[in-house]
Amino acid sequence: MMKPTILLQTDFSLEWGAVASVKGVIKRVDPTLEVQDLCHYIRQFDPWEASLSLAAVEPFWPAGTVIVSVVDPGVGTARRSCAALLNDGTYVITPDNGTLTHLKHAVGIRSIRELDPKLRYDAGEEVSVFHGRDIYGYAAALLASGQMPFEEIGMEYPAEEVVECEEYHIRPVLEHLRAEGFIMTGLKHFGGVQFNITNEEWKNCGFTEGMTVQVTITHAGGTVFDRPVLYERSFGFVPEGEPILYCGSSRHLSLDLNCANLMERCGIGTGKGWQVNLSAG
Repeated sequence: MMKPTILLQTDFSLEWGAVASVKGVIKRVDPTLEVQDLCHYIRQFDPWEASLSLAAVEPFWPAGTVIVSVVDPGVGTARRSCAALLNDGTYVITPDNGTLTHLKHAVGIRSIRELDPKLRYDAGEEVSVFHGRDIYGYAAALLASGQMPFEEIGMEYPAEEVVECEEYHIRPVLEHLRAEGFIMTGLKHFGGVQFNITNEEWKNCGFTEGMTVQVTITHAGGTVFDRPVLYERSFGFVPEGEPILYCGSSRHLSLDLNCANLMERCGIGTGKGWQVNLSAG
């Protein structure tokens, strides 16, 4: 029987050996386990971005996959370490710090267990700041290899107690041909941003492809971006370097530049402090 793949997500980057150390522990437990990378450039210390990233990727992996997500500003503190079994059969091993927010609502949690404190890789030293290696990677390897069943990984607790990111509950303002929200996340490599407005919510406001939309982005009391933008299906409807508003594959309304980096060029960031106002031009 084929063993499930372990999928790794962290904010460690690949510029030093942290990710390799996690993979090493997994291979020590079972050299036959397949380990794949989801992303190691999640914004540092940001469970919200980690939650969004999991929600975007998890639906495309088969049941039984073991996802490890380590974005852990509370490492070494009393926050829970957990293993969640989702309704679609995927497992997620992570700090319970908001990382499970989107999956909890979009997929659902069948069962969640607090990792047994005794479940720890013996690294030959007493370290409280590398739980990705010593706890989460180790627990994932035991689970994926079949050496420890999910029911023995720790005590179960109610899914209602799962920590959620407050950003999830900030709802956009939606009116006819007008919407307000915030920049939910951005794809730093290409520079596009996504708003906390779903594609469906946007269309229900009456906007149709081909319309010009006035887009105003503010942050810390100042206006960062304020100009009319074409709303269309994809980047090629505007000249290179020009902005485009479109319904993204993230299922959220997105703003980008054609063949250029919006975040870098305009100094745009992400988070609830980055407000957007959209209205028919």
